[in-house]
Amino acid sequence: MTGYDVIKRAMHLLGYSGQEGDPSESNSTALKGLEIINQLLPDLNCNGIFSLLDSLEIPKAKEEALIYGAAMLLALTEGDANKNHLFAEMYNAKRATALAEISGVKDTLPKVITG
Repeated sequence: MTGYDVIKRAMHLLGYSGQEGDPSESNSTALKGLEIINQLLPDLNCNGIFSLLDSLEIPKAKEEALIYGAAMLLALTEGDANKNHLFAEMYNAKRATALAEISGVKDTLPKVITG
């Protein structure tokens, strides 16, 4: 998935696709999208990108969180408070899932040495 794909999916979730068209056709949307993605990636413990055409090599759970986070920030930049609030809640839930680490618990009992 590329940065462009993230912005395109976020705009589709928000219902902005019909209004503004393809994000790659608008320089302001592309620049805004790059800034949004680079703002969210460190929050998800990922490295930033230099272009919307850069490939994001991140796990699927972090991709989903990134898409919802981008939708949240795009709604904020458009002044759409209702959608911003809705996507903020979804982003926080997806972020928590993406950052949750499953670790193994090793069952060890102390060894008694008799001498």
